[in-house]
Amino acid sequence: MEPQEKILQTSLELFFKYGIKRVTMDDIAKELGMSKKTIYHFYKEKDDLVNQLCEVEMQKQSVLFDKITLEVNNPIHEIMLISQKMREMMQHINPVFFIDLQKYYPTAFSIFQKFKEECAFKDILRNVQEGKKQGIYRSDVNEEFAARHRLAQIDMLMFGNYFSFESISFTQSHELLLDVFVYGISTIKGHQLINEYKKINE
Repeated sequence: MEPQEKILQTSLELFFKYGIKRVTMDDIAKELGMSKKTIYHFYKEKDDLVNQLCEVEMQKQSVLFDKITLEVNNPIHEIMLISQKMREMMQHINPVFFIDLQKYYPTAFSIFQKFKEECAFKDILRNVQEGKKQGIYRSDVNEEFAARHRLAQIDMLMFGNYFSFESISFTQSHELLLDVFVYGISTIKGHQLINEYKKINE
């Protein structure tokens, strides 16, 4: 692994675990076993590191979404696969990571917001449109509103103050919000597919 890639990977792991603000460049250098001078050779300051890290991670997510789209059998299958990937990621993230991103790193946060608009929104909108064509989602669902609603759910989870994650975990909160969304827009045919993927017998 190249030094620059190693720095990004280690930084991301620390940020996920402790939040961004709490982790210093000294912490990153110590975890890597390298000097801060080496890190500063690639990143002029912590903000620069966070910005580049966010850019790289959003590109990875975009590639992942495109790959999943090619593997799916139907729109609900796509949602379930994306949900699985998000669940795997969220298991390793301290929710304070997202609060720090919004509050202290505006450039990185804007990169995340741009990704939501240019990638996530379009993918959700396409999913809803295709689901309606296949009779999996209700014909009366407003497609753009549904896509915006799903993004609002994600914002509420990551950047809102609605959950303490004490009685329900970050991951469980995500799963419950997704259920509210996908069951809400689905037809009976869609419900049957969801239950099939979730291995639920009713």
